[in-house]
Amino acid sequence: LREGGDRDEKDSIALYVHWPYCARICPYCDFNVVRDRGRTQEQAELTQAILNDLEAQAALVGPRALASIFFGGGTPSLMEPALVNAILSKVRDCWTLANDIEITLEANPTSVEAGRFQAYREAGVNRVSMGIQSLRDADLKRLGRLHSVSEARKAFDIARTTFDRVSFDLIYARQDQSLADWKSELSQALSMAVDHLSLYQLTIEDGTVFGARAAAGHLSGLPSDDLGADLYLMTQDMCGAAGFD
Repeated sequence: LREGGDRDEKDSIALYVHWPYCARICPYCDFNVVRDRGRTQEQAELTQAILNDLEAQAALVGPRALASIFFGGGTPSLMEPALVNAILSKVRDCWTLANDIEITLEANPTSVEAGRFQAYREAGVNRVSMGIQSLRDADLKRLGRLHSVSEARKAFDIARTTFDRVSFDLIYARQDQSLADWKSELSQALSMAVDHLSLYQLTIEDGTVFGARAAAGHLSGLPSDDLGADLYLMTQDMCGAAGFD
């Protein structure tokens, strides 16, 4: 640590905490996730395992400065705020936190999860990454999402007033999506973005619902390689023009 608690880039480390539970498994998702079906005891046991592992990791890496903490998943915004608080309290016992530490929690933009934002902030979270994924209601349904565009925008506004930094994700190269469709949607997204946004082309992975549908010939409207490339290049150009690298 430099004087005053600023982090030395050579010595700082980052922490990732995985919370695998989801209210619904999205058909494109190939992450390590499980359905959250009243797994209260299991979640309490996982939290204790995380706390134990933090102590073990601290013993391995020693007194390093933490530059960032990221709660990913799964859906960390399904976590009870008390569990987030317990994990962050243990982190503070194990390491020194840099003055400019970024503590991010991934969130789905439903009204229920947005209702927990203030409690997450009180626990120490200072950045939220929201899985909006689309600004089209019909495509949200195709992607298996549980929120509407209106609900996502409301949750985004709540996040903006609760946290200093907010990011959101969108998926493009979706079924039946044209260049004009994506240009319009990305323009809306860029008008919302303040700090950061993440844009992903839809990929069809083995072992997912979309993978099975595609293998059976039941996933229509996917873009050709050429259209996917054009969508990518337009995304780069529009984001660059808006000041986003």
